[in-house]
Amino acid sequence: MDNGDLDEARRHQAVLKSMILRHPGDGADLRGMQRLVELCRRAAEAVNDGYCRDKMRLVEEYGSELLAHAEHSRWQRPSISGEQFLKQQALNALELFLSRLYSIEAMRRAAARHALAGFQLSPR
Repeated sequence: MDNGDLDEARRHQAVLKSMILRHPGDGADLRGMQRLVELCRRAAEAVNDGYCRDKMRLVEEYGSELLAHAEHSRWQRPSISGEQFLKQQALNALELFLSRLYSIEAMRRAAARHALAGFQLSPR
């Protein structure tokens, strides 16, 4: 069973997570934003799954907002800064994406075991 697509998606997820965590939030990073958008696209394309695509759209939206400029006051909440809110939303979507990858891998393994068991039980 080949899970190369899942491995690729996990690599993109890890880089995205690192980008979000490292961004100081004190200024625009347009080059970083372009990279974030490209990585989100690649991660979504790596796995043909609607849920994963939806999560990458969220990462792209919140991450782009974080990296586009330094003013995040419209995202501010009573207990958290706008910058931290954007980071947390993007990180939450990344964790859900990663969780879905593990679920897909588990389903593939179960299907492979089932197919193998059916193959072994087939009369010749």
